[in-house]
Amino acid sequence: MVDEQRALPSGSLTAADIADIAIRLPDSVFLVDSLLQVLWANQSAERLFGVQLADASGLSGLDFVHPDDVESALLAIASVQSKDVGTPLEVRVRAHDGWRLVELIGVPASGNLVLSVRDLTERRRWEVAHDTDARFRSLMHNASMLTMLIDESGIVQNSSAAITRLLGHDQGWLEGRPLEELVDASDVMAWRTTLEEVCDNAIETGSSVTVDLLFARRDGSNVPFAITVKNLLDDPTVNGLVVSGHDITDRREAERALRSANSVLAATLESTADGILVVDENGRIVSYNRRFTEMWRIPSHVLEAHDDSQALALVLAQLRDPEAFATKVADLHVDPDADSHDVLEFHDGRLFERNSLPQRIDGEVVGRVWSFRDITQDRELHDELTRQAFHDALTGLANQSLFRDRVDHALTRIERTGGAVAVLFIDLDDFKTVNDSLGHLVGDELLVAMSERLLTCLRSNDTAARLGGDEFAVLIEDIENEKQDRKSVV
Repeated sequence: MVDEQRALPSGSLTAADIADIAIRLPDSVFLVDSLLQVLWANQSAERLFGVQLADASGLSGLDFVHPDDVESALLAIASVQSKDVGTPLEVRVRAHDGWRLVELIGVPASGNLVLSVRDLTERRRWEVAHDTDARFRSLMHNASMLTMLIDESGIVQNSSAAITRLLGHDQGWLEGRPLEELVDASDVMAWRTTLEEVCDNAIETGSSVTVDLLFARRDGSNVPFAITVKNLLDDPTVNGLVVSGHDITDRREAERALRSANSVLAATLESTADGILVVDENGRIVSYNRRFTEMWRIPSHVLEAHDDSQALALVLAQLRDPEAFATKVADLHVDPDADSHDVLEFHDGRLFERNSLPQRIDGEVVGRVWSFRDITQDRELHDELTRQAFHDALTGLANQSLFRDRVDHALTRIERTGGAVAVLFIDLDDFKTVNDSLGHLVGDELLVAMSERLLTCLRSNDTAARLGGDEFAVLIEDIENEKQDRKSVV
């Protein structure tokens, strides 16, 4: 009877009555235009946000929303246009006493939007404080990790609010759709394979499969996610597949930067003329460049198999002094901080310059870098230039500079140890006549023949030199019997 007496006859409410009721509603109510500017607000909204009705007019509703929740609010409000009533959305808003958690519901109204805002802060605090499940739901709602429940066909049953924060999609739009609609076309087959694998009868309840997928944002861009799908189909409390994932953009960027750096490093190592070998702290092969295999003539399959013992055997077999090589390696293993530089001689006459430096990461020795440079041609060129500098180009005998140096050394030696030396000066009579009558070519042949004959008369420790033209000199050392040596020379 009381309810009947309080009921008002149909059509008895005036516009003023309705406006008065709206103003007195316990929930905050806003009327906003298509640009979300406040056209009207009730008294509850004034109390919640600490603004007067006159002052609220013209403000943007987004000015009150927490920056992290703006995208979610925009998406929810935009989706209202195609619905009779929008999907309830929990967002944080700036109230007169700080941030508050509210439930936001929108309703389209003649081109504008009516927004109902209910303060959930105290209720949620109580729930979280007294209900473990409520606390968990709150954590899931605000977690940065994406969480969804899908059925075995891949249809999304439920999703966390992170779907909006991370990808910009409305939860209401996604639920009931295949998760595949979020997956970039390039990764659809990978997702289907993962779904088949996790639903396979061989996968036990609780088992999971992980895959990296590109998810499409609402704005058309893509975000890489590491997705884990856990099989809980046989769990009666879930009866579905739990999908969780996190944004791996930073990881992908770090991997890309690392690949780029490694590519540059590898290209640099392959472009160098030196052979490079890197070993770990135990002497095991870590990496090498192509030049190393070419210089040491080691089959690539030996190095690819990291067969260190066979590789070392092939190295030692080529060296004139393999024991010295092995000793050096052992010494550096005992003293990992030491540097090394030496020259290796091969049976075939090649010469390698060897350098070894410790490899450090953050100041700690983690291995050793060996570099090898073929200096065979450099040494041959050096020897040839030295020979040319101190030998006659025509006869190959010592030139005047080398002969003077030999004489000086011989005199210094006999001053210290005693003994005697002899110096002979020789020239060819009528050599000019040979050049003038037969030509310089024949003259050169005569000089060469003279040099060869002169060498047959000397001991190995004596020195014959061409001083210039047809003039020659001979240094005889270690004379024990002056008369005997004079006779042997004559």
